[in-house]
Amino acid sequence: MQMLITVQKEAIEIGLATMLSDLIRQNLEQNPEKIKIFNSLKARVLIEAHDIQTAVGLEFKQGRLTISGDTVIQPNLHIIADSATVLDLCLLKIKFGLPYFFDANGFKVLKKLITRQLIIKGMLRHFSTLVKVTELFSVIIPEERSSP
Repeated sequence: MQMLITVQKEAIEIGLATMLSDLIRQNLEQNPEKIKIFNSLKARVLIEAHDIQTAVGLEFKQGRLTISGDTVIQPNLHIIADSATVLDLCLLKIKFGLPYFFDANGFKVLKKLITRQLIIKGMLRHFSTLVKVTELFSVIIPEERSSP
């Protein structure tokens, strides 16, 4: 199945939209095992980077991703953080199918969740979607995921 990642016209000028599009595309090219995850996702995700006053919508439809500047979507997951924390999510490891919080970056993300510097609305209701999206964002290569 051909993966289709589209950045809508209104989002092309939004740096966060371009960064996420490039990141997901590169992750899928470099880690073919992520294609199965990408193809299985059917979800709407809104990511707000409040420090740069930017928000982008990601709509996954089983093998397709549309990234827009549409902030009025009804998201399954709504991630609110500063831009540095959004990047930290890209470094979060997944072990045994769950986010791994027991290294420096994982602890930093967990601390931001606890102190509400990172807010993920819909996290409990759509936990499996959150794990899949985190897996797609993660730039950690598989060999690093299995190390202690």
